[in-house]
Amino acid sequence: MDKMTFRAETVIQTIIAALIFMLVFLISLDTVVRITTSENDAYLLVDANYQMSAFFAELSDGKHQNGNYTKYFEEGKLSAEISQYKNYPDLQIIVVNAEVSKIKKHIVLRHIVKIENE
Repeated sequence: MDKMTFRAETVIQTIIAALIFMLVFLISLDTVVRITTSENDAYLLVDANYQMSAFFAELSDGKHQNGNYTKYFEEGKLSAEISQYKNYPDLQIIVVNAEVSKIKKHIVLRHIVKIENE
C-alpha cells in the first residue's frame, strides 16, 4: 500500500492559490454591490421622479416665461429650463433636471408644451 504524502511546497501553493481566488471573489463581489442600486436608493429615485413630475406640472401650464427655475427638495435639487421650441412661437420646451445628492444620480425630463394665449 502506498502512503499518501504531501510535500510542503504543494500545501503552501494550494493555500496561496486559495487566498488569491478568495481575494478576487471578494473584490468582484464588492464591485457588483457598489454598481447596483440598493433598496434605499430606489426610494430616493422614486421620490426624485415624483418631485420632477410635480415641478413639471407646475411649470407646464404655458404661462411661465422662458428662463431658468430652481427648486430644492429633501434629497436634492431640481432645475428647469424653459425655452421656445425651435421656430414655433406657440411651443415651449421644458427640461427638468433632478440631482439626487445622496446617491449622485442625475435624471432629465424633457417635454414640449403649448403656450396659452391670453
